[in-house]
Amino acid sequence: MTRKLLFLLSVFLTFSAFALDLQQAKDQGLVGEANTGLIAPITARPSPQVKSLVSEVNTRRTNTFKRIAVSHGLTVKEVGHIAHKKAVDKTAPGHYYQDPSGRWIKK
Repeated sequence: MTRKLLFLLSVFLTFSAFALDLQQAKDQGLVGEANTGLIAPITARPSPQVKSLVSEVNTRRTNTFKRIAVSHGLTVKEVGHIAHKKAVDKTAPGHYYQDPSGRWIKK
């Protein structure tokens, strides 16, 4: 039993060590702030890790946008646009964001 637990723990820790977080992905220029308030890959062919990260982050953001939209009488799209403006303000130099036309810009 202990051996199985140690094996599972080591697999989990190994997987976690290779997991990409949002800050790392932004630092590496792999993702940026999309004009919808979500994040998106910068490249046309993102890695499975980047795709997974984008999906995970966007699910959380979409759920948050829905809650805010209901509580403030807005649409999810309106909340996303407000979130995009805030995200652009907070975007660090060297990171990417989309302008309203969808063009990627490096801040």
